Formats: sequence, structure tokens, C-alpha cells
Amino acid sequence: CTPHVGRVLTRGASEVLDLGRQVRLAATAQRRAVIARDQGCVWPHCNRPPAMCEVHHLFPWKQGGESNLNNLALVCGRHHTRVHQGWKLRQLDDGTWDARAP
Repeated sequence: CTPHVGRVLTRGASEVLDLGRQVRLAATAQRRAVIARDQGCVWPHCNRPPAMCEVHHLFPWKQGGESNLNNLALVCGRHHTRVHQGWKLRQLDDGTWDARAP
């Protein structure tokens, strides 16, 4: 295993980043953390910046997915639409992302 270590510095009080089923939409602190981690659309070969991206639940909220950092990823509007059309987006063991057609 090759662990990846990073840090995010915050000002003020700490904020909860794993919200489970309490809320559907990503909280502001979660969005900031996802942006810091993903740095733009995670779709393979897409280079759209965070300002053009939305936070997406990898395991759908409607099916019991939680609003936790490990279940959230940044995708641009175009690729968010594809995911909701049945494309499968997943992170590989090496940290890269894969997208499969339905």
C-alpha cells in the first residue's frame, strides 16, 4: 500500500466533514475539503477547475449513500449529467479515476 498524506489548514473552529444521512447536499466545509483534495473534475482526462464543478455522491443518496468525504467527488456539469445517465465513476487503487459507459 502506498499511503498519501496531505493536510488542510483551517482558520477558527474545526468543522465536521462526515455528515452521514443528516444532509443531502455537501456542506460548505465539505465542498472546500473536496476541492482541496480533487482540485477539479475527477473524470478521466477532464481539466475543468473547481469553479465549474459540483459535488457528487459516488454511491447515490437515493440508494442510502452518505454525505461523507469518501463518498463525494468533484465533477463538472457535463460529467455529472453522464453519471446520472448511468455511467459508473470510481476511484482506482492508484488514486486515478475510471468512468465506464452503461
